[in-house]
Amino acid sequence: MALEMAFPIVLILTLFISAFVVLTRHQAHMRAQRNLPDRADYFARVGATGACPKCGQTETEEHGLDGGSDDVRIVSCAGCRALLYQFRREMPAD
Repeated sequence: MALEMAFPIVLILTLFISAFVVLTRHQAHMRAQRNLPDRADYFARVGATGACPKCGQTETEEHGLDGGSDDVRIVSCAGCRALLYQFRREMPAD
């Protein structure tokens, strides 16, 4: 009887702990994105080329902070995926 009850309890605890670990890592990644330097500060620190401090590549990728259409853009290195800087996208005036 005790062994029959132990398996579902262990399974549920494993699922809860796994979900906690995944959510904690996601929150840490989102916090790191929000704490990125502004574009002007980044280029003042690394120079006009804007090369990645980790791998030296100048190609970048950008995505929204909270989604694809977000005005706050996060720029990362295309080579090593290191987070570089953030900027606010200017919307054209109508």
